[in-house]
Amino acid sequence: MCFVSKQWFQIVAVWVAVAVLGLVATLNFTGETRFAIYAALAAAAIATVSIEHLVSASAKDTVRQQIYVASGSFAVLGLMTLWTLLS
Repeated sequence: MCFVSKQWFQIVAVWVAVAVLGLVATLNFTGETRFAIYAALAAAAIATVSIEHLVSASAKDTVRQQIYVASGSFAVLGLMTLWTLLS
């Protein structure tokens, strides 16, 4: 049986939130507003990890978790940007 750490659940939850909110932005906004929302989502993803570690008693692997969250979020938003530019 494979056990996944609590950290990965948090990382994937942020990725899913970015994907859902990015899709909402893609479907409901156009032009520069859409890209501003993408930028806000990327910043919010990293800030979420920082705030979570600020209020928790454990600061283990903060930077690693921020890198994973940022990389995944940027990948999701990059695909949405590509989709926007090609459509």
